[in-house]
Amino acid sequence: MELGLSTQNDFTFFLIVLVIILGALIATRKLLKVEFPYFFMGVLGVIVGIFIGNLVGKSLGFLPGYYGKWLPIIIEVLIAVAIFDLFIGQSKSVAKFFSNWLRVENEISNMEIIIDTSALIDGRIEELASTGFIFGKFVVPKFVLLELQAIADSEDDLKRVKGRKGLDVLANLQRNRQVDIEITDERLKDKDKVDNKLVKIAWERKGKILTVDYNLGQVAQIQGVEVLNLNALAVAVKPQLIPGENLLVRVVQKGKEKHQGVGYLEDGTMVVVDGGDKFVGEDIECLVVRIYQTASGKMIFVEPKK
Repeated sequence: MELGLSTQNDFTFFLIVLVIILGALIATRKLLKVEFPYFFMGVLGVIVGIFIGNLVGKSLGFLPGYYGKWLPIIIEVLIAVAIFDLFIGQSKSVAKFFSNWLRVENEISNMEIIIDTSALIDGRIEELASTGFIFGKFVVPKFVLLELQAIADSEDDLKRVKGRKGLDVLANLQRNRQVDIEITDERLKDKDKVDNKLVKIAWERKGKILTVDYNLGQVAQIQGVEVLNLNALAVAVKPQLIPGENLLVRVVQKGKEKHQGVGYLEDGTMVVVDGGDKFVGEDIECLVVRIYQTASGKMIFVEPKK
């Protein structure tokens, strides 16, 4: 009798092990066909569910009789299954989030910024690049370099200075280790204007044009090319004046109205000084009275401090 009972127990144990192995094999086969986000969230859900279920189940172990024996197990299984189902349900959202995040990171790191001649002559791009606020790779087409060289060789003194400044800025950008810059030799028709060539390159490379040329920016945007305008950036980060603030103004000429003087801020904003006609050519400290936003820009009205 004892031998038969022992054999029966061994056979039962064998069947249990066999069922577990077969179940694990089937589950593995199924999981291999499941996408990674669902597999990852499922495994994470099982681990979290078992952990939380075990904590709750232990608190019910003090119940008498079968309640204390089976109820904790039932509660553990229910909690584990519920949390597993919850994690599986969120797999699609989690996968979408990481997919969008990786796509944005990839777009930023691979973004190309096509530099216009005017941006190099302007010079502010050099300081801006050193701050680390611009991400992506700078691209300078060879025809931009040739245009800079032509300006630097001009007989006009002002143009020659601007051209040399642009070449110096480009050389400094190449030496800057924080900047990834590429000089490209694009095969475009020579009869095309530089602006048209820039738009074509930006369109083909799915890049953005960096410029201070308003007209180029408008033409590029009309054709669906994104534009980074340094002047627009300067206006955006400029401290905003409010009535009552002090402002140092250099009066450069008389205004249209009687007793008015006119000055300009560094960004070209017109400042009208009430009673400033007698201060032409002088720097005077003024008080901001009001600010007008017009279609052509902003105008600031001030009066000299007493």
